[in-house]
Amino acid sequence: MSIFTRRHKQTACISAIADGKIIRLENISDQAFANQMVGDGIAIEINEPTIYAPCAGVVSMIAPTKHAFTIKADNDAEILVHIGLKHNLDERHFNYHVNVNETVNPDTAIVSLNDEAKEMLQQGLVVVIVVLNYQAHPIQTRTTAANVIRGKKLFMCR
Repeated sequence: MSIFTRRHKQTACISAIADGKIIRLENISDQAFANQMVGDGIAIEINEPTIYAPCAGVVSMIAPTKHAFTIKADNDAEILVHIGLKHNLDERHFNYHVNVNETVNPDTAIVSLNDEAKEMLQQGLVVVIVVLNYQAHPIQTRTTAANVIRGKKLFMCR
């Protein structure tokens, strides 16, 4: 490969995975996320039961408990989507529409909540979206909106 050939895209656009209210990481109760020990990003208090891909890439992991998944973006950023911080959700509450190693884009429905979990939307179900390898892929721009519509840009990472 020539040194002039780019192997990966320079930046990844991370989009809202559902409609909801934006919460800055430092304002959430989970200290590992609030202190960026897991990664840098943003949280959304969602108000719809289906969660979509935050970016174009490949599904690289679905947690055994189904409460989280990662996508390797086209620029090699590892994006974690963690569903529910203070709720007792387990694999029974989730219906995944994709498998590991599938290519996705922001129009791809990744997971839906079952009827029992949908009730938790009324209590404020928080979903965290972070760049796990944020040192190598820092966030360059971030939304300042209070609310977001699915598919709208949350942030760009290099």
